[in-house]
Amino acid sequence: MEASAPITTSTATTQGKRPIWLSILAVLYMLLGIVTAIPQLYYVFYYAHLVTASPHANLLGQVWYWYGTNVDTGALSLDSGTMTGALEDAFMLGPLYFITGLGLWQLRSWVRLVGIFTAGGALYAILYFILTYTLDHLASVTDVVTFWATTLPYLALPIWLLVTLLTRKDLFTITGNAADTA
Repeated sequence: MEASAPITTSTATTQGKRPIWLSILAVLYMLLGIVTAIPQLYYVFYYAHLVTASPHANLLGQVWYWYGTNVDTGALSLDSGTMTGALEDAFMLGPLYFITGLGLWQLRSWVRLVGIFTAGGALYAILYFILTYTLDHLASVTDVVTFWATTLPYLALPIWLLVTLLTRKDLFTITGNAADTA
């Protein structure tokens, strides 16, 4: 009786290694979660008059003040539309970015569903932001280069994530059985 050879694949999951580009994407998403959630939570507190944005405030208040006076004066306004976006970023997208980054880093199978949801929400939010600012609020932007340099990564990363999750399913399989990657 002949022993059958185990089924193996050359995917990253069976070898326990992730490609460098996927490591970069995972780290970028974890960082994106932090740099999205914390400032937007600060804006929620700013809107509720619990914190201030000034050169004499805490570090986040100073950064918010600098951005509001040097890049986008609309950041210092207190309007319900901006508050709605801040709530979405602080409590939904920021945590989803971070969780998606962890799932990418650990090559978890659930990251495909969570990542597609995250990328869809991020694309919707950034396209809405770009369109509303381009059509309505771009006059409040005082430094166009910095504004676009901080905005465009929010458009590029969800596209990169969607392409990865839809074309590289083999990276995120549970077992490594060749039949499961189809």
